[in-house]
Amino acid sequence: MMIPRSTRSLAPLALACLAAAVAGCGGTQHLSEYDFTGHSLAVVSYAPYGPDLWTGKVDLKSDNPVSAVIDAGSRAAKEIEGRRARARLDSAASHVDLARLMAASLLERSSRYLGARPVEDRASADYLLELDVRQLAIDARRETQARLYMEGTVSLLDRTTGREIWHTRVTANDPLTPTFRHDGDIPGDVVTAGALYTLSVDDFERMLQDMANLSSRAVLDRLRSDLRDVREHQRP
Repeated sequence: MMIPRSTRSLAPLALACLAAAVAGCGGTQHLSEYDFTGHSLAVVSYAPYGPDLWTGKVDLKSDNPVSAVIDAGSRAAKEIEGRRARARLDSAASHVDLARLMAASLLERSSRYLGARPVEDRASADYLLELDVRQLAIDARRETQARLYMEGTVSLLDRTTGREIWHTRVTANDPLTPTFRHDGDIPGDVVTAGALYTLSVDDFERMLQDMANLSSRAVLDRLRSDLRDVREHQRP
């Protein structure tokens, strides 16, 4: 089941959590108490309508009047480019159901990790994996490299009792690569902030699919790691 968020978070969260590519906090909690084999699992995904686009500001401090005028013009041009890019990103977001993409990716692999049977209907599932994406953004504040960022929480619930079996916070912060461009117009291994402003609506749509994969991968990596810890401790 997919439930889009109606609003976006407008301010970037603390940058301290961006140091690691994928990080999480929380614990395995009650995973060791359950055998999921043969039981059914459904995924509920909450996500923003679309990602924020974080853009940097140009430093206008200069003792040279000519340089100050040039810098002011540069800033105005960047702001115009940023607004146009945001408009194309919003248009792309209207065509891509991020919550649905995340849920579909999570259901297949998380059920495999748990040994559970994937089902679409949450009302008939024995267990629910609930992903709540609080922050989703394209970080273009640095000229050298744009990045994809997400932050959220994930919980595994016993649907019958409502008990929270597992809960953790997940973040991901990956460099934006030009894999979504099929024409090869973006050279190199990463996408710069300047190149980001040239992307079309179709490019942004493919990028949003990458963001959905990034989010689900962050959850799956954490789930797999915690399950591994539990199973290692259960070995005789």
